[in-house]
Amino acid sequence: MISKETIDEIYSAAQIEEVVADFVPLKRRGQNWVGVCPFHNDKNPSMYVSPRLGIFNCFVCHTGGNAVNFVMKHEQISYPEALRYLAKKYGINIVEDTRSEDLTDEEKLKESLLAVNKFAEQYFIDQLLHTEEGQSVGLSYFKERGFTQQTIEKFKLGYCPDGWDKFTQEALKNGYQLEHLIMTGLTKKAESGKVFDFYRGRVIFPIYDKLGKPVGFGGRILKKDEKIAKYFNSPESPIYHKSNVLYGFYQAQRTIKSKDNVYLVEGYTDVLSMVQAGIENVVATSGTAFPDGQIRLLKSKTNNVTVLRDGDRAGINAALKDINILLGNGFNVNVVMLPDGEDPDSFAQSHRDSEITDYLHDNADSFILFKAKVMAAEAGNDPAKRATMVKDIIQSIALIQDDITRQLYIKELAKLFGIEEKVLTVELRKNIVKTLKENAKKESGQEVEIHTPAGEKVSSNDTTITDIDPLTSIEEKIILLLLNYGAYEINAELDKKDGQIQCQQIRLDQYIFNEFTEEEISFKQPLFQKIYEEYAETATKVSLQDDIKKVFVNHENSVIQQYAIERLMEKEIGISPEWLRRFEVSTENVKNSCNKLNEEVYHCIMLFKYRIIEHYAKYLYEELGKEHSEKITNQILQKYDKLNKRESEIAKLINLVIVK
Repeated sequence: MISKETIDEIYSAAQIEEVVADFVPLKRRGQNWVGVCPFHNDKNPSMYVSPRLGIFNCFVCHTGGNAVNFVMKHEQISYPEALRYLAKKYGINIVEDTRSEDLTDEEKLKESLLAVNKFAEQYFIDQLLHTEEGQSVGLSYFKERGFTQQTIEKFKLGYCPDGWDKFTQEALKNGYQLEHLIMTGLTKKAESGKVFDFYRGRVIFPIYDKLGKPVGFGGRILKKDEKIAKYFNSPESPIYHKSNVLYGFYQAQRTIKSKDNVYLVEGYTDVLSMVQAGIENVVATSGTAFPDGQIRLLKSKTNNVTVLRDGDRAGINAALKDINILLGNGFNVNVVMLPDGEDPDSFAQSHRDSEITDYLHDNADSFILFKAKVMAAEAGNDPAKRATMVKDIIQSIALIQDDITRQLYIKELAKLFGIEEKVLTVELRKNIVKTLKENAKKESGQEVEIHTPAGEKVSSNDTTITDIDPLTSIEEKIILLLLNYGAYEINAELDKKDGQIQCQQIRLDQYIFNEFTEEEISFKQPLFQKIYEEYAETATKVSLQDDIKKVFVNHENSVIQQYAIERLMEKEIGISPEWLRRFEVSTENVKNSCNKLNEEVYHCIMLFKYRIIEHYAKYLYEELGKEHSEKITNQILQKYDKLNKRESEIAKLINLVIVK
């Protein structure tokens, strides 16, 4: 596990605005930055990033946290993986703590499986490059396919020798467990109980996650055998989920982001040949139909996708299927169809780099034009078929989430087919309503999840605030005063001597602590009481207000953390509009003048006492309506009268009008 010193160094080095900007374009807004939230279907920027507090927060889906939380949530990775990602970004050397008692059994298993795959990766490379069999069989195959030594090394291609269990025996000899070899799919067990190498006699294509860890392998057979599949791939395991990986993504992600576009191909060799030809922003879907994990990967780097498919009928059908899935997930989609009989691998190998670049540029059609070309050939001049074709294209346009983009495509469609825009718009609206209904049905009942540093998941609806009433409101007011201004000094009235008011400079939080202790006050809401207690402990260790805030926005309790993130980001001032109007000062002046807090603190404390009395008086009033002995009833009446008098005194002090 990563040492505490290293973790502290990572947290200290990670700048929240830099980390978030790696995935989401940000614009400055005052002291903060804003951007479109990647955790829900966001059209307008609703995610705020605060460099001062070191946090991000979305005020729509309520996802928030620090830099580590963001990487965990965005990249769908564990806490240790997020730390390693940030350590690499900031050039921090990872120091491991040899103690592993803090790791869960699941984390220990994943670490073991990754270690097995790492061993296998190097073993296959060594077999390819440094053995006679590997060079004569595996390396010669790659060379015949036109792959250079640079490409072979970049993608860490390998070879598994054609023996029954050569790899397995070598792994066992190096201390790796058979159970883990079988779990990763590197080793198989026959019905007889014998074990054998799954990839024996095959060239190897390692599959990496977004952090560059080998999570799986693809192996291609070199012998002609119609009874055996050409490609074997790793099975699903705790570290490999096919739906969460794209072949070549790890190597391509920087180029995808810089070019703001990604080319989608189908197979391993398609990626290798295109990259070798200079097209580095290319990934392979490996036959899957864009599950959520792959969509998240693409979204993390670009919203622009160019589908690059074979020029045959199967390639066309695949492209048509891809278009609607990608549009429905908010991508801008272009399509490039290769000449009939060509795939990205063969096309790249048979053309010069400049010819490939020119072809991709000149033949990139919008999805509308692509569908029109494909379907027009089938529809011919048949009006009914052409109408069906137009409706099909409108169904695709309806999947687009941005209104302006949809309208621009309607204009293009109207121009292409000579149909009035208003006619197409009516059809578009029908499809949009249908899509919205379907989406609402799918999304109903879903909750947003918040990942804590410990990796736990907490529902965004999980809260201990039981209700919102006047007492709860003023309780929250005092909590926000503590979180925002607790370390500030105010002039407090401590006592009166000889008719003179004695004032003293005192920290705001200490003044509140004194009042609460003297009056034996506690909070009704459990969350506020917990924060109050945590604050009291924190204030003895941390003196600067921003440092106090950071303790809470990075709190290990996920509910406290999320509450602090939302309130401190949303209302960094925390001063009531009425108070601002009363003193006729700007928000900026409030920040710079601690003395302005005197009246507000006094008003809040007194109002808090008033609300507590009011709450208790209401309870006593309800008790008077119940049957009690005469003695008990008289006791209740005495308490009730006493509370009413105290209530009136406080109301007079803070100019509060009581309406009974």
